[in-house]
Amino acid sequence: MSIVDNATDVKKVLITGASSGIGREVAKSLISRKHSVFLTGRNELSLNKIEDSAGILAGDLTSSAFVSNLVESSIESLGNIDVFVHCAGVGLIKKVKDMTDLDFVKVTNTNMRATFLIAQKIGEIMAKSGGGRFIYTPGILGRAPMSGASAYCASKFGAIGFLKSMELEYRSKGIQFTYFYFGGVDTPFWDKLEMNVVRDKMIPVNYAASSIVNVIESPCHLVTGDVIIQPQTHQL
Repeated sequence: MSIVDNATDVKKVLITGASSGIGREVAKSLISRKHSVFLTGRNELSLNKIEDSAGILAGDLTSSAFVSNLVESSIESLGNIDVFVHCAGVGLIKKVKDMTDLDFVKVTNTNMRATFLIAQKIGEIMAKSGGGRFIYTPGILGRAPMSGASAYCASKFGAIGFLKSMELEYRSKGIQFTYFYFGGVDTPFWDKLEMNVVRDKMIPVNYAASSIVNVIESPCHLVTGDVIIQPQTHQL
């Protein structure tokens, strides 16, 4: 199935980062709307708690062997991939002077290199099947810098640069790319970060997820590119 099909048709969707946060909410919403969804994330126990998925596979997206296995398993379960929702990522809030080499490598490996590994395979699958939707959630720090987030911003800026260039390569193949620059979504992402944030002023995770679902179910002739959604303020 390509994106030229009716917007109301059942979509075959692969979601990364589905064990928590935005990815998890998108998965639950799509499943409730009768789409066929394959899930991946780091936490297998959490993935197993999402009922009625087409399948799950927990693992590390920075492993090329795991990514190959994931894509093969997704195709085996779904038959094809119409929509790819890439929510996986890792956060890091540290000033440059306090950062270690390993800190930088971890965040760029997870947020940038893993994006390359899986996008490369998904792009070819969609191109051969006539098109698809590629949705990425870099967050607002994939668009704007922030003090204390240099490595994180670098990883997200890098992933965006890669994907927007890839978009040009695959535009003639019927693949649409959408980027969601959410500015502060109330998810477990913030639990391990040393920042003063006002959680109740953030974007509710179900609202963020519904924005993504709306794009997935939008008419195929409409192209949604960059989407910026921010609360008035969420950081002290």
